[in-house]
Amino acid sequence: MVDPDILLIAMVELIEGVRNLIGDKGANAVLRDAGRHSGPKLLESLIGHLPEVLSKEEAVRRTCMMLEELGFAKKVDKDNSSIVVQEDIFSDAIRAEDIQRSPIIYFLMGLIEGFVQFMSEDKVVLSPKEIEKGKFVFSYS
Repeated sequence: MVDPDILLIAMVELIEGVRNLIGDKGANAVLRDAGRHSGPKLLESLIGHLPEVLSKEEAVRRTCMMLEELGFAKKVDKDNSSIVVQEDIFSDAIRAEDIQRSPIIYFLMGLIEGFVQFMSEDKVVLSPKEIEKGKFVFSYS
């Protein structure tokens, strides 16, 4: 069986390769869209369809809990109109000099947006507010 850490490093390197191929803006857009697409698919495979449609704020709150439960980060908090992701699984695999430019940030934003839309049928749009190794802060509307 393949080590999950090796798969994560391979995924991050693949994403960096996409950035090298199509540039920062293209990679950010493609990876964000991939996250928006894979978020609902992942939740559907894990929990099926929800019996109710949640408000956007409740969907954001539950998304934070699910990201922790699924192991994407040790701590994910909703604070007013921000989401704070701490000790994420991606930071160690991203080269330190690339952390703020890495399209993986946009993949994670898209994943969160996809989770929220799956649960609420309402769209949320995230923007990077503070990006550093081990801590990402996204504002949302």
